[in-house]
Amino acid sequence: MSLRSIVKKIALKMPFVVNKFIEGQKKSGRITTYEEHVQNLEMANVVLLNEPLKEINFTVGLVKDDIFRYDEKYLYKRSYFPKYERFLKNNKIQYEFYNILKSNWLEEAKKYDLIIWHTASDPSTQKIAKNKLYVLDKILKKTCLPSYDEIWGYEDKVNAHYFYKAHNLPEIPTFVSHDRQDVIAFLNQTTYPIISKLTTGSASFGVEKMNSKEEAMQLVNKVFSNKGLKTYFPFERQKDYVYFQQFIADATFDLRIITIGNKALGYYRYPNKGDFRASGAGNYEKKEIPAAALDLAFQVKELYGATCLATDLLYSEKNKQYYIIESSIFIGVDTPKQLEIDGVAGYYERTAKGEYQFKEGKYWIQELTLMEIFKDKFLK
Repeated sequence: MSLRSIVKKIALKMPFVVNKFIEGQKKSGRITTYEEHVQNLEMANVVLLNEPLKEINFTVGLVKDDIFRYDEKYLYKRSYFPKYERFLKNNKIQYEFYNILKSNWLEEAKKYDLIIWHTASDPSTQKIAKNKLYVLDKILKKTCLPSYDEIWGYEDKVNAHYFYKAHNLPEIPTFVSHDRQDVIAFLNQTTYPIISKLTTGSASFGVEKMNSKEEAMQLVNKVFSNKGLKTYFPFERQKDYVYFQQFIADATFDLRIITIGNKALGYYRYPNKGDFRASGAGNYEKKEIPAAALDLAFQVKELYGATCLATDLLYSEKNKQYYIIESSIFIGVDTPKQLEIDGVAGYYERTAKGEYQFKEGKYWIQELTLMEIFKDKFLK
């Protein structure tokens, strides 16, 4: 831990420092009260079940995410459990808050018919989630959002690469290896620049462009050292693996497509001037999405077996092809307008013939996701 981190940790134990920190977080808009957050959710259409539940005493265990630990009356603006909670309340479904991190998590889980946990994306939480969801899903046979199969590839680019390659999906040409000599052989014959990524990282964190073999070897030497390479996670190092992708020079945007059941939403993302990374840049455009891109996103979701999956694509004008960057079961969501056409919010509905029809409406994707789970498993 750095000296700065130690000083901050000590300072935040002092009441006047904590109060000042909270005020700063409120002014920046990063935190909000639960009541304010819930009120903000009402800008979206209500999602209602059209059939009754099979079980009378059906109960959901809902895990709280993104709680502001310095004052319990606040939560982070991007907290997601209230979106799931809104669906449960509107449909009069019984639920309890479930602390999956406590020592009694296994005993408590037995009373729930459905467990909802919008996990954080850091490596520590993902390790906890994979271990516990394996037990809940595979051993106790609980219905979980996410399932173990869904969490297996979440925030793990290496696992996602194995998945794309096994299914012959058109991902960006990618090289993954845990063997140093194999990596050096690749660097001797590849074309530069190449893109290096951490297996876990979002919003373009841990993404670097290697312009030469010399640059790449500096990274390789650290990765395959005894300590590994320091990452932006203070507790995590890149150790004994590389993840390299070909640089698609003629790609001018990312296209994120969110597929839920037979619905699709999405938007375009553009990099800042002089940069190649669109994710995290904050430059969005919402407009029509080509059918070929929608088809690919649905193909990935169906193979993945996910209820909701966001797939990020690049388009190469030279090759006339969409390439998969990565997929994620959870994404950052600030608005119920994840797709707009000519300023009108809505979603694409995929017909039985594979055609796409635009339907108007503002929806939280978390509620649409729960609708699919209930339709598939719990309705009469």
